[in-house]
Amino acid sequence: GLMHVGVGEGPEIIQMFGRGVRLKGYNMSLKRHREIGGELPADSDELAELEKLYIFGLRANYMQTFRDLLEKEGMRSEQETFSLPITWNFAKKTDLKLIRLKDDRKYNLSTERPILPKPGDNNRIVTLDLYSRLQSVASGGAALSEETEQNSVNLTSYAAFFNTARIYERLLSRKQQKGWYNLIIEPRTVEQLLQSDDWYELYMPSDRLNPTGFGQMRGLENIALDLITEYADTFWRRQRRCWEHDEIEIVTLAEDDPNNALSYALSVDVTEDQLVKDAGELAYNIREGRCDELRDWYRNLNIGIIRSQAHAYQPLLYARQERIVTVQPVPLDENEKRVVERLEDLARTGDSCLQGKELFLIRNLTRGRGVSFFDDFGYYPDFIVWLKDDEKQHILFLDPKGLSRFGRRERKKVQLHHEIAEIEEQVRENDADLYLRAYILSVTRATEIDDGGRRVSDWKKDGVYFLNEPDCLQQVITHALGGGVKT
Repeated sequence: GLMHVGVGEGPEIIQMFGRGVRLKGYNMSLKRHREIGGELPADSDELAELEKLYIFGLRANYMQTFRDLLEKEGMRSEQETFSLPITWNFAKKTDLKLIRLKDDRKYNLSTERPILPKPGDNNRIVTLDLYSRLQSVASGGAALSEETEQNSVNLTSYAAFFNTARIYERLLSRKQQKGWYNLIIEPRTVEQLLQSDDWYELYMPSDRLNPTGFGQMRGLENIALDLITEYADTFWRRQRRCWEHDEIEIVTLAEDDPNNALSYALSVDVTEDQLVKDAGELAYNIREGRCDELRDWYRNLNIGIIRSQAHAYQPLLYARQERIVTVQPVPLDENEKRVVERLEDLARTGDSCLQGKELFLIRNLTRGRGVSFFDDFGYYPDFIVWLKDDEKQHILFLDPKGLSRFGRRERKKVQLHHEIAEIEEQVRENDADLYLRAYILSVTRATEIDDGGRRVSDWKKDGVYFLNEPDCLQQVITHALGGGVKT
């Protein structure tokens, strides 16, 4: 009966084990003896063995997968945790500026109640390009149309065949998923949008407008839903930008900033003796300030150390994909490490791209601690960089990112390169010497991005630069200091 246990979803497996094992606990407390507080009994080690739940798997990766599922559900095996202290590096730098929403307020939870406008009441046109999506399908074996020129089409002649009530219900469901809690969408507005074509541009092969069955007609209905969703998304974001006009404040980066990680918590399975030993050694060396004695790579832990004078705190940890210990905050990956090292090199050498300005950076943490954009996606660019002289400060949000799967989420992140200009305009009303820029540092080569084979120069116009180019960061900095002039 248990031959295939664990091949399904984690929560179901956890429920099965939870119902199969019931420990009454030490002294009938329903707790393990180490959780009761006070003095531990003399036979503590033996009791710990009795309190363990042992799970065996035949597949080599079974137990690691199961551990990952347990951690995702907030359940962990017995761990020993080491605290790795962090040193604030900007003690004398008290004038680096940063933007945040006052009191971490959220537009979707505010008293504002925007109403989705009818066609004609909104002068913004949304665009939906389905050619790249069709090419993705074609790569799996389906045939593509011979059509090479992208056609602009509309769906108004099919509106009478759409189930308007179904579209409205699904739109309300998407509203909840995306967090537009304060947006009001009226059924009549959806009907009017379906009957009008002056609010969108739709690009797809014209042969898809010849449905021969209910399934294909339902496909066109889904496209209509996607268009209205994009229309609502564009409107809601614009309303949020207007609301944030009076809610954004300029703060000064300090040691108590939420983005500062005061320490790392490194957790190791207590049964892994070598890992426990290495983790203890790492924590001791950092705590004693033996930076020069730290190894660049702790092989058993799969953790490395970066010491960057340009970064707000030291040290930075990085890890390879096969990391076998838990670290909070999450360490850098190899691509993020590469960005930090290149920026450190530019700052240390005073590269000509800096034009005499000082360079500083900090890792942008997630989970409400860092600076975020696109509340519905919870987008936190990985790094914040300052290019500073005596008066002016250029703040760059940099995000090393793989773009091989170029979907809706990736498109929105790329779009920040243009949208941040609106935020900058708001900010500069209060501080004329502050400039904001946002860039994607693609770890995927341009030829490998699934978006219709755009040229590198076209990507750079949208703020996407490529880490495989040795002078990638020099290009980004030159562009930022040039006032955002098109590449």
